Amino acid sequence: MDYLTVKETAELKGCSERYIRKLIGNGEIFSESIINTSNGHTCHSIPVSALSEDLQEKYYRKKRTEAGVLPEKNDDKSNEKTVLKYRSKGIKKAFEEFSEAERVEIKFWTDLLTQWQSERSERKDKTEFDKLFVAHQKYLNPDLEISMDILYRKYSAYKNECYSDLVDGRGGWNRGKSRLDDDGVIWQNFLNIYLEQSEPKISKCYRMVCAFVTEEHPELTSKIPSEACFRRKIKTLPFAVLEYSHKGEKALHDHCIPYANRQKKNIYANDGWVMDNYTFDVIVKQNDNSEKTRRLYITTVLDVKSNVLVGWNITESPDSNSTLDALRFAMHRFGIPKRLYFDNGREFTALDIAGEQRNRKVSKDKKGNIPVTIVERLGIELVFAKVRNAQAKVVERVHRIIKEQYCTAQYGYCGGNIVERPEILKQNIKNCTIETEAELRETFADFADNIYNVQPANQNTRA
Repeated sequence: MDYLTVKETAELKGCSERYIRKLIGNGEIFSESIINTSNGHTCHSIPVSALSEDLQEKYYRKKRTEAGVLPEKNDDKSNEKTVLKYRSKGIKKAFEEFSEAERVEIKFWTDLLTQWQSERSERKDKTEFDKLFVAHQKYLNPDLEISMDILYRKYSAYKNECYSDLVDGRGGWNRGKSRLDDDGVIWQNFLNIYLEQSEPKISKCYRMVCAFVTEEHPELTSKIPSEACFRRKIKTLPFAVLEYSHKGEKALHDHCIPYANRQKKNIYANDGWVMDNYTFDVIVKQNDNSEKTRRLYITTVLDVKSNVLVGWNITESPDSNSTLDALRFAMHRFGIPKRLYFDNGREFTALDIAGEQRNRKVSKDKKGNIPVTIVERLGIELVFAKVRNAQAKVVERVHRIIKEQYCTAQYGYCGGNIVERPEILKQNIKNCTIETEAELRETFADFADNIYNVQPANQNTRA
């Protein structure tokens, strides 16, 4: 309901404010008394419905003019009729039935539609102008939901005086019931249940919250919003909070913590080598006459600067001996590196490689008698990766390339898991068409030097 002050009523009636107060005192005009909290004076608030029909019509005509809407047409037919020519069914509604907020929205759309039609009339290619107009309005009002489809429907509603279609009526039935305060009991209890590494379902958390509030805070039961409200609220949580609470500290470090890209401008070849082990995704047989099959391992050595596979060693078990064999092979080919980058596997932290630097199994009384390792004799610096930080090693991406470009081309390719395993593998093993160990060593050496190492660097490091 609309209310007027004494001054506004006097301007509408065309008389003095004293005369309006006299009519109120005589009971000819109904008003509600409101105490002004700032000065303690009593003010009169006059409902528009208490005025005469002529004054009511004059008031709403003024409001319609301010909103820029068309004058009402005399129509004795039913209010509900199909008047929109563009897709939807409009319901005619008297202007005085709209709230003040709805009238503001109606005025916005009428001004926008008037501007659109005014500029559109001066253009030859009107369809192209409509696209430009919509794009310009999206730029000026990023929060405005507008498209060519919406524009045409709004204009059809405006021309046919269906102003209810100019108002966004969504969320009216539950408005005020779908809000969750950040510090409220309901939302905080929901977070305590939802932010767990077990990653409980939202629907389960919602039922648990409803049960908790009903039992512990029955006065808040009526304020519990719908499940959809919780789903919308979850989308406002920072990604780092969800990642840490659901997947742990490592996931937070890997996906959310700032990191520095490796710069190669100030390093040179042989400044740093990275070593790691990889299980071949290929099943091989010992020789042509053997039916026994197994999978072999490879210890790879990668140069950080050039991404060249400088050395490797194919073995039955990845131990410290395989590490030294791969390192010896790489140094025979390309020289001695300045530093080696290892992870924390036992094949790299062994006593004959890392010495006292990483091995913790040596007792204090024997540490002084440990001989100097070959790595120390060569003056190579050892750098060990941070625990559970495998993505920092570029050699991991090399292993993926080996799998995609080399292993998949072998008859004995078995995939990294049961899902990747080809169906024909069983038949190849039965027919003894899979590769032998000697063939694997020979073909991989050919792949490493003649295919992988001659590829462009950006293709080698592509993940």
